[in-house]
Amino acid sequence: MAMYGEFTHRVDDKGRVILPVSMREILGEKFVIAKSSDTTLNILYLYTRSDWENIIEAGAKIAAKDRSKAPFVRQLSASGKDTELDNQNRVLIPIELRNFAKIEKEVVLLGLGNRVELWNKQAYEHYIPETTTIEESQENADNVAALLEEIAAL
Repeated sequence: MAMYGEFTHRVDDKGRVILPVSMREILGEKFVIAKSSDTTLNILYLYTRSDWENIIEAGAKIAAKDRSKAPFVRQLSASGKDTELDNQNRVLIPIELRNFAKIEKEVVLLGLGNRVELWNKQAYEHYIPETTTIEESQENADNVAALLEEIAAL
């Protein structure tokens, strides 16, 4: 099942944000939050635990074949944090990940296939201007997901 949609939510003083129902249904109550696999973007990804385990396992296979990718796979693996929803359907974004993504008062949650992207609202508006064409958006999404597509092919 895939997630789609864009939502803007406020981040509370403790670094928590409410997840929309459609995203909660896919991710479940316990999931993983990690840094983006695209090192040019300071965004966060939310994955189901099983998807995250598959990504890390596939990343390890890629690193074994191409040692130049091993540091990146280690960095990606180390950024993953197990998390869960509280009783008000909020997820706590760990401070080190909030700092990485420069998340402060508002966040954009973007459902993209099997993951949710968390963006600083201003960064999202700058990166994806309203004048972006569908073709440009698709090209950007394809570039951002390059490593994940390689992993999925394994």
